[in-house]
Amino acid sequence: MSQIAVSSIPVWARPAAPIGGDLPEVSGRSFLLIGVGDGALVEIARWKGVLPDDVDQQVLTFAESDRAASALRTELSAARVGLRVIIIGSVGAALTLRGVAVSAGLEDDEIYVTTTEVGDIEVFCTHCRDVTPTSSAVGDTVVCGGCDRNLLIYHHVSRRSGRYLGYLIDAETAVLPRESAQ
Repeated sequence: MSQIAVSSIPVWARPAAPIGGDLPEVSGRSFLLIGVGDGALVEIARWKGVLPDDVDQQVLTFAESDRAASALRTELSAARVGLRVIIIGSVGAALTLRGVAVSAGLEDDEIYVTTTEVGDIEVFCTHCRDVTPTSSAVGDTVVCGGCDRNLLIYHHVSRRSGRYLGYLIDAETAVLPRESAQ
């Protein structure tokens, strides 16, 4: 069995997961549709077509995930019970925004995700705590932007930050330089 099958990576963010796809039935009192990137506009229109007519709907679109994350934090700080958040964007942007929503206290059944493309992901370095954006995939390596270590992109995604775990590729076998005898 592949380790991906038992990982913390959401099904929609796993390798070979379909982009877009069928929209689920939804329920809630109000909906916040938040999209990142050019492809989000088409998907927002599809979502608006399946949402009930008698509910509040708010649409926010952004070119980059950092600005979207900030806006989502602001909206969720004033949110009321019954809000459903619909996240639309690249896999990396969707993971980031899902992390914001989970950190604000939303449950998985209050968050819907539609991906528009694979895009970049973020890798958290366990050694220096820096975050490195990359278009690489799980199992690949990336050079950490903070400490220049070759990091293995592990099959774990933080629910709170949306970042993949990265650690020194040969951590078990690496020989560290000995301190000089004094």
